[in-house]
Amino acid sequence: MRGGRAGDGGEALIRNQGYINGLVYDRNAMAAGNTSLSTLMQAADLVRVGLAGSIRDYAFTSYLDVGTKLSDIDYGGQSAGNVSQPGEVVNDVENHDNQTLFDINVYKVPLSTSREDRVRVQILGAAITAFSQGVAYFHAGVETLRSKSMDGNSYDSGDWFNRLDWTFGDNYFASGVPPRGDNGSNYALIKPLLRNAAIKQTGADIALARDMFSDLLKIRASTTLLRLRTADDIKARLKFYNTGSMQNPVLLVGHIDRANYPGAGFRELIYFVNVDKASHELVLSAEKGKPYALHPVHLASAAADKRVAAQARYDASTGSLTVPARTPWFMWSIDVCNRSRKSPKCVSRIVQWC
Repeated sequence: MRGGRAGDGGEALIRNQGYINGLVYDRNAMAAGNTSLSTLMQAADLVRVGLAGSIRDYAFTSYLDVGTKLSDIDYGGQSAGNVSQPGEVVNDVENHDNQTLFDINVYKVPLSTSREDRVRVQILGAAITAFSQGVAYFHAGVETLRSKSMDGNSYDSGDWFNRLDWTFGDNYFASGVPPRGDNGSNYALIKPLLRNAAIKQTGADIALARDMFSDLLKIRASTTLLRLRTADDIKARLKFYNTGSMQNPVLLVGHIDRANYPGAGFRELIYFVNVDKASHELVLSAEKGKPYALHPVHLASAAADKRVAAQARYDASTGSLTVPARTPWFMWSIDVCNRSRKSPKCVSRIVQWC
């Protein structure tokens, strides 16, 4: 998702974009030559591996149009699928090692990226983690756009570069040039970025990220279908749409079937993640005619991301959808209470339960 490798330095920090920060579809100045759709499709497949909990013998149609087990998908010379049960995998997009997600995205998204879109790229990473089977792990401050002022190895950098502002007023980007020891070789790249006032996030940006992240947690907590307990559950219930060589590689689409699963709450659900800076349309013929609605968290008056309710579209008569730009969202088929899904009492009950 992040792009590149932990040991990247120099121009590679910028050039090696990842799935959520512009690979192929939103190229930065140093990645201008990377136009290979197969590269993007391969990255999308690797993200699907994580969404499926990295289960070795889970299979889906890869970008090569072949039914492929996750254990047969290559990740740096190793098997991408490497666990037997979802409890054995910990999913994350940011950890205490290396740059924070915000800082790595400072390198990789085009400099013209707006403050709001920087928030959205951050939330895309958190959303894919939240939607993945297995154990979800969130590094402290991912919801506050945490920055270490571009420090790439802060284990010995003290509180100044490791602090967190729980008043949500500052993410500490551009709070100083990070220590020379592990960062000096990249100063020529770091210093101009720290001086770029357009990158510095405001309190409003941080509050938006915090509230969007909170909504993600509500969605994950609302159904056990996002926390399936066994590999057999995942293999029986999770399937991906929009795969293979004809996929739109900026869209991730997962369908999970309840089939009497305890605590599921919903009869079935579909999640979408659009990593592109533009909206996209998709037709899911297999879901045509089903009474899907947006998740109650998206419909709540306090929903942080107003783009979902305003722009996401589903036409049951055709199975066609519009997925807004840089947005994760959920549709569900209700089976929580014995009333119409349009009943105010029923929807109120679901929102409280979430």
